[in-house]
Amino acid sequence: MTTTSPAGEGHGEPAGVPLLGVGVGNEVSGVVVGPVLQAGVLHGGVHVHQPVPAAPPRAERTLPADVPGFVGRHDELARLLAAVTEADGTVRTIAIHAVDGMPGIGKTALAVHAAHHLAARFPDGQRFVALRAHAPGQARVEPAMALEILLQADGVPAEQIPTGLDARAGLWRHRMADRKLLLVLDDAADANHITPLLPAAPGSLVLITSRRKLTTLPAATILTLDTLPPDQAAQLFTERVGRRALHEPEAVDRIIRLCGYLPLAITLTAARLHNHQSWTVTDIADDLAEARDGLAELASGDLAVAAAFDLSYHDLPPDRRRLFRRLGLHPGPDIDRYAAAALDNTNPDQARRGLANLLEHNLITEPHHGRYRFHDLIAEYAHTLTTTDPETEQNTARDRLLDYYLHTATIAASHLPHHTPLTNPTRPAPEHAPAITDPDRATDWLAREQPNLVAATTQAATTHRPAAIGIPNALYGHLRTHGPWDLAHNLHHTALTTARHTHNQPAQAHTLNNLAHLQRLTGDWAGAADSARQALDLYRQIGDRLGQATALNTLARAQRLAGDWAGAADTARQALHLFQQIGDRLGQADALNALARAQRLAGDWAGAATSARQALHLFQQIGDRHGQADALNALAPAQYLAGDWAGAADSARQALHLFQQIGDRHGQANALQAFGVVQDATGDPTTAADTLQQSLDLFRDVGDADGEAETLNHIGQLLLATTPDTAHHQFTAALDIARRIHTPAHEARALEGIGHCALRQGHHDEGHAYLRDALTIYQRINSPHTTRVEAALHHEND
Repeated sequence: MTTTSPAGEGHGEPAGVPLLGVGVGNEVSGVVVGPVLQAGVLHGGVHVHQPVPAAPPRAERTLPADVPGFVGRHDELARLLAAVTEADGTVRTIAIHAVDGMPGIGKTALAVHAAHHLAARFPDGQRFVALRAHAPGQARVEPAMALEILLQADGVPAEQIPTGLDARAGLWRHRMADRKLLLVLDDAADANHITPLLPAAPGSLVLITSRRKLTTLPAATILTLDTLPPDQAAQLFTERVGRRALHEPEAVDRIIRLCGYLPLAITLTAARLHNHQSWTVTDIADDLAEARDGLAELASGDLAVAAAFDLSYHDLPPDRRRLFRRLGLHPGPDIDRYAAAALDNTNPDQARRGLANLLEHNLITEPHHGRYRFHDLIAEYAHTLTTTDPETEQNTARDRLLDYYLHTATIAASHLPHHTPLTNPTRPAPEHAPAITDPDRATDWLAREQPNLVAATTQAATTHRPAAIGIPNALYGHLRTHGPWDLAHNLHHTALTTARHTHNQPAQAHTLNNLAHLQRLTGDWAGAADSARQALDLYRQIGDRLGQATALNTLARAQRLAGDWAGAADTARQALHLFQQIGDRLGQADALNALARAQRLAGDWAGAATSARQALHLFQQIGDRHGQADALNALAPAQYLAGDWAGAADSARQALHLFQQIGDRHGQANALQAFGVVQDATGDPTTAADTLQQSLDLFRDVGDADGEAETLNHIGQLLLATTPDTAHHQFTAALDIARRIHTPAHEARALEGIGHCALRQGHHDEGHAYLRDALTIYQRINSPHTTRVEAALHHEND
C-alpha cells in the first residue's frame, strides 16, 4: 500500500514522496503483501536504515476472572466439558461451541466459567474478546478491530498489522497454525461477526456467546440456555444476598418467580437488597409484587433488565420490531403463525418467517413445534412497547386477533357434539385460518388453543366485544365433553354478562341454556333449573320455538336430577312435542333420551327402554355417533332393571366403544358404570369392581360429583356381602357427596347401604335408623325403591 505523507509530519520527507508500508512477509495465507523491506524505507532511491519497532508484550491469558460463587448450570456445564473432553486429541478440526439465549440468561458467565475449567488443556493461550454486539453505550467491535486486538495480544506490532480484513484474518490463522488455543468470543452479533476470527488449526477450542442462534456457523455445536430451574435460581439469589436469605425461603421463592428465574434479574434484585440494608427479603419481594412497572424495579446502578432487552429489540429490522410489539398485545400464553398473522395483518408464511427471526434472536422460545411464547419479563417488555403505537392501531390488531379466534373456534365447534351456533354472526371471517375439517382436528385445535381462547374471552369482555359471547359458545361442546366444567361455567358467566350489557336477548337465552347444562353437570340442580327457566322465558319473548324446545329439554334433565321425576317426564314430553312440530329430528332424539331417563327413575322400565330405543333409531338415521352412545347409555340401565342383563351388557359395551372412539370421558364413565353393574349381577364381582373403579376415576377426573356418588353406591353394594366395613366407607363417601350436591336419590341409596352394613355388623338399632331415614327420602321423591326398604324393615322386625 502507498500513501502520501503530508509535509512536516516528522519523517523529514518532501511532500508528495510516496511511502512503502511495512510488510510482514511475502505471503500470508495466500495474501501477497508485495516487496518487503524489513527495516527501512526508500528515500530518493537510497535505502535508509530505520530501527525495527519493538514488539508489544504477548498477552496469552486474557480471560476475565471467573464468576465468584458461580451456581447452577450443572447440566449445561457438564455437557460442554464432556464434549471437549471426548474430542481431546481426536478432533482434526477446530472445536466450536456457541452458547445462545435471551438477554440476561447468563451466557457470558457460563462461557467464562467453562473456560477456566478448561484453561489447563490449552497451554498456548486463553484469549477473551468482548465483541459488544449488545453493550449499552459502547460501539460494536467489528471483525477487523477484533483481529487487531488479537494480533496485538499475540505480540504483533501495530505497524505490522495489515489494514484489510482478509489480510488480518490470514495473518491470525498463520500465527495460530501450530498453537492449541482457547478463544472466547463474547456477545457476537451473528455468524458473520465471528467467522474471520476463527483459527484454523485442529486442537483449538472456540467458545462463542450470542443472543442469536448461530445455526449457520459450520461445525458449531449449539447450546441454548433456558432460565434457571427454581432450585438453582434460589441458590443464585441466596449466594448473592448471603445468610439473611436462608431465613425467608418463601420470600426467596416469590422473588425468583417475579424475576422469571432469569439470572440477570435475580442478580440485580439481590444488588438492590444490598443497597437497602434495612430491608428484609420479604420487603423486596413485596416491593416487586406491588410495582406497577416490574421491569423498572429490576435494575441496579447502570444495569437494568429493560436496557438489555432494548438492545436486542433495536437490533431488529422495522417489520420485526412491529411484529414483536404486536405479540405484546396477545393475551394468551403462546401463539402460532395463524394468530400471529392476524395480529400483524400478514399471511401465515410471513408470520412464520418473522417468528423464526425472533426465535433466532432469542426474544421468543418454541417449546413445541410451531408454538411460540415469551419469557414473562420479555412479555412485560413487549407489552410496554405496544403503547408506542397509536391506540387505533392497537385496537385494530386486537380485533383482528379476536375475530380470528372466534371464527376458527366456531368452525372447530361445528364438528363436535353439543354445538348450536349463535344466530347472525356480525364479525368478518379472517383471511387466513387452519383447515379444520373433521372432529379429530377440531378437538386437537381446541385443546391446543384452549388457554388462548380463555384469555381472548377475558380480553374481549373488557370492552364487550362479540368474541366474549361467541368463544365460550364455541368452547361449550369441547369443554362439556372433556372438561373442566368449572372453566366452562366461568366462561359462560362472562358471556352472559356481555350479552346482558349489549342487550342481546338471543345470546342471553342461548348462554343461559348452555349454563343450565353445565350447572346440572356440576351438581347445581336448582341453579340449572333456574337458568333453563330464564332461557325459556327469553325464547318465548323473542318467539323462538326451537329455543323453547331446547330449554324445556334442558329443564327436564335438571328436574330429573333434583328428584322430580314426574315433572321431568312431563317437561320432556313438552319438548318432544315442540320438536315434532318443528320437524327437528335431533331435538326429538334428545328429548326422548331425557324422557327415558326420567321414566327409568320413576320405575317405568319398559317405557324407558322404548323411549331410549326410539332415540337410538333417530340418532342412527341422523348419523350422530355421540347421540347413539348417549341413547345406549340410557337403554342399558333400563334393560338391566327389567331383567334383560344380556341386552344391558351389550348396550353398555356398544356405548363404551362409541364414547372411546369419540374421546368423551364422561360418556365412558357412564357406560363403564352400567357395564360394571351388569357384571356384578351376572356373577363376576372381580371384573365388576375393576370396571366400577375405572368409572369412578373418570367421574372424578371430569368433576361429575353426581356420577361419583352413584358409582360409590354401586361399589358399596358390590362389597356389602363380603367386606361390610369397606362397603360402609364407600356408602359414607357417597352420602357426603349426595348431601353436598343435594341429590336425594343418591342420599337415600347411601343411607340404605349404610343401614345394611350396620345390620351385617350386628348393630341392629343403628341399621334400622339408617333404613328409616332412607325410606323417608324414597317416599318423598316417589322412588320405586320404597318397597324394597319397607320389605327390609319388615323382615328385620320379624
